[in-house]
Amino acid sequence: MATGTTAAATSSIAEPKGPAGKKGSVSRRRRGTRAAEPSTARFFLLKTSGNGTVELGQEVASENEAMVESFRVGGSFAVVTEWKAQVDLATGVPVIKKEAVKSEKKVAHS
Repeated sequence: MATGTTAAATSSIAEPKGPAGKKGSVSRRRRGTRAAEPSTARFFLLKTSGNGTVELGQEVASENEAMVESFRVGGSFAVVTEWKAQVDLATGVPVIKKEAVKSEKKVAHS
């Protein structure tokens, strides 16, 4: 009798299901994802000196441009973001949160 139950269970597992793809109209959200925020990142080519220190070099407009320029010169690039600490008192308990600083990007092309 046990073999009859096992055969029935394995046959239902082996049966192919409907076509893969969208599953109804259920929308799912990932935990911790936020709405897309405008990028506040700034991109710089790096200069290295003889004593091992690293300095920010020329600023470029985008990550793609930074990748191309760093490849072209055989160097590397840095991504810099600026944040400001803000206190949220909405719940009655102070919570420190970070807020992106939005500033005008002044990119000098040379």
